[in-house]
Amino acid sequence: MADMLTTDPFFSLLANVQDVKTKVADSVFENYKLQVAQAGDINNRAMQVALHDATALADLKGAVSKSTLEAMLAAARTDAAIGATAMSTQRTVMEQSEATRDLVNGLNTQNLNTALINTNTALYGLNGQFAGLGLAYGGAVAAYQSANQVSAINAVGSAVSSQRFVNTGVSTGTVQTSNPQSIS
Repeated sequence: MADMLTTDPFFSLLANVQDVKTKVADSVFENYKLQVAQAGDINNRAMQVALHDATALADLKGAVSKSTLEAMLAAARTDAAIGATAMSTQRTVMEQSEATRDLVNGLNTQNLNTALINTNTALYGLNGQFAGLGLAYGGAVAAYQSANQVSAINAVGSAVSSQRFVNTGVSTGTVQTSNPQSIS
């Protein structure tokens, strides 16, 4: 009891209260530090997420821009290729049109030569026919002339025979007249 007497119960209680206050204050401070740490961690994580999202968004924008630029370059290359192909086609058409013109002119010349040959052949054939016709015409003319001559000779013979004077005896005061015949 001596110990009890020397120690004041309020002092002892006060000392215990003081220890509890210190422990509560330490606990509150630890809790506060933990909250601050958690808030810092949450802020840090939020910043990391925001930074990741911003980076991802920037990467996405960069990818879209790159894709758009590549698409525009591809379209420009395609337009250039189409233009080159069109110009090549046009050059080929122009070169081929000259060859086609030459071919058409050659064919026209060949057709004209063929027509000339056919016309000459037909003319030679007609000449042969006309030569035969000429011979036949000459023969017909000769036959006609010969027939006309025979007819004229017969007409002269007939005219002479009908105008003869036959004397069977004495003829006195007989007048002879002629009736001319034309021979054609």
